[in-house]
Amino acid sequence: MKKDEYKKTIIEDMKALCIYQPQYDILIDTLAQTCEFRDKNMEEWKKAGGQMVIPYTNKGGATNPLKTPYYMNNLQFNEQILKYCKELCISPSGMNKLGHPNDEGKDDFEEFMDEIS
Repeated sequence: MKKDEYKKTIIEDMKALCIYQPQYDILIDTLAQTCEFRDKNMEEWKKAGGQMVIPYTNKGGATNPLKTPYYMNNLQFNEQILKYCKELCISPSGMNKLGHPNDEGKDDFEEFMDEIS
């Protein structure tokens, strides 16, 4: 997907959760760009064979396994995406910060008060 498609999807998801505000657009834009970079990295990784580890021969002549740059980039992109999703409250852990009421319409404090009374 392209950046604009990701941005549109992210905004739609946030609107569905009633948490979208235009002030978040710079974060949304960065998240969308990171998603596009990850996709491009994945395409290049597949073209290069899709291996996570390749042999590397150092100056001393010893050959050791080395994680491919594509694999390392993918890990970094995924970490960044997760951080932005948490920050924008569009991940399960991010949603917990919002304190949405549970299915019965009571929040955690009301449940606590009911339990101690």
